[in-house]
Amino acid sequence: MTKRKVDILVSLTLICWLRLATAHTLDLSHLRMNLAGNGSITAASSNNTNNYNVTLNLTESPLLNTCPSLANADSLTQTELIARLTDSCRYDRLEPPTTLSDIGNDDPVDVYARFYIYVLKNLDSSDLQFMVQGLLQFRYVDARLAFATYAPNRKQPVMGQAVLRQSLWLPHIFLANEQSSTVLGTNEKDMLTTIYPDGTVLISTRIQATLYCWMNFQKFPFDEQKCTTILESWMYNTSVLQLHWETTNPVSFDSQLQLTEYNLIGSLYNESIEVSDEYSMSHGALQGNYSTLSFTVMLTREVGYYVIDYFLPSIMIVTISWVSFWLQADQTPARTTLGCTTMLSFITLSLSQENNLSKVSYVTMSEVWFLVCTIFIFGSLVEFAFVNTIWRRNNNLELKKRTTKYIVKSTFVPKRSRRGYNRSQSTLSTTSMDKGYGANNTVITIETPIIVGNGLSRENSSVSLAESEMGSASTANLSDSEKEKPAQTFATMTPKEVSLWIDRKMRFVFPLAFILFNALFWTLVYCL
Repeated sequence: MTKRKVDILVSLTLICWLRLATAHTLDLSHLRMNLAGNGSITAASSNNTNNYNVTLNLTESPLLNTCPSLANADSLTQTELIARLTDSCRYDRLEPPTTLSDIGNDDPVDVYARFYIYVLKNLDSSDLQFMVQGLLQFRYVDARLAFATYAPNRKQPVMGQAVLRQSLWLPHIFLANEQSSTVLGTNEKDMLTTIYPDGTVLISTRIQATLYCWMNFQKFPFDEQKCTTILESWMYNTSVLQLHWETTNPVSFDSQLQLTEYNLIGSLYNESIEVSDEYSMSHGALQGNYSTLSFTVMLTREVGYYVIDYFLPSIMIVTISWVSFWLQADQTPARTTLGCTTMLSFITLSLSQENNLSKVSYVTMSEVWFLVCTIFIFGSLVEFAFVNTIWRRNNNLELKKRTTKYIVKSTFVPKRSRRGYNRSQSTLSTTSMDKGYGANNTVITIETPIIVGNGLSRENSSVSLAESEMGSASTANLSDSEKEKPAQTFATMTPKEVSLWIDRKMRFVFPLAFILFNALFWTLVYCL
């Protein structure tokens, strides 16, 4: 009895469902039906238990499908098409557009980047920063947004700005070495999103970023700098997202790009993996391997400004300091003023150049240049102090030979007179040993001339007589005394002659040493 009742109910339900589907010719592709029914079964008569009266009440209520149809997508507007493509039944903007591999695993999303640079400027040596302005593009494929099969006649891509971006999944890419960045635009931000019929998504953004550039100033101002821009995935590691450069023109520069202090000599680009863990927390998800893109601009500094404003003036100042070698050693005011003025001028020049450079712990080529030039200027001052001290000496110098070796040796280490012969004086005296002459003794004083090379000589010789009468006996005694003295083997030079000799030598030593330094300096600059 119970089994028969159930069979009857099932049969009636199927009949009603088929009747509704065929009689009303409804398109049920976008509708879902809620069907509710109730009824009762009673015996037809009390005498016959095989006959029953069946009462069935069916209630149908159509329910709209939550996934809108993409039929006749050619007739839809761009807004309607995107709204249906990104409906929650088909699209989840929190899920990346991964695809299944042949073995059933999820393949990562390949995002391709391209950077077109408009402006590159403000390479600040003090803050180690530079500013870049350009168009940054990212391209990837999201099969969920492909509409070629739904709208075969629609050949043009769908383009939009902020509203379209809010409906899509977008890769989160950041500049790892940025100090600050902004999206350019006047009324709206210059961010364009383009969806092609095959599901390719192209995101174009005009950005301006101030980036850190770790410069090396060891050869400043003849340095070459390499400034790098680093792009990294923020929240998705390499198992979900991988970054690649475009195969053609990944990094390009505007033809009107000009730099004031540098010359652009080329660029390099690279793809790598950045490891993030608990020790180097550089990404949002903390741990994992993250895809990284980088491109490096290679710059060489223009040295014309530094040569004209610093190197040539410093050479002139050093050369002016050598003028003191042509001034006499006793001209203290002139030589002191010249030396101090050149020193102060050069210090001012070097400080004005160092203010444009960041404070670094190593020695730069410009510091070497200014240090050596300072030594040359200071050396001219020390040379003046030395020759002025010698000029004011009272004793002559005894020389074995008039050569540089013996002059320098005798100047620094003066020796005592030998054999009781007073060589510090240029006067030979002969006195009669006979004390019986009394007041009529004759004294002859002869000042002998000593000739020094290159035309330098002492005062003319003179002869003085203590008495007006000079006898033949006195002359004979003088001749005998001169014969008894040994032959002179040492020469003498006065302090004035030594001072002039030192100045004359320095006129060649300083310029020659400075020329040798320049040869070595510029060789290191351009050959290393």
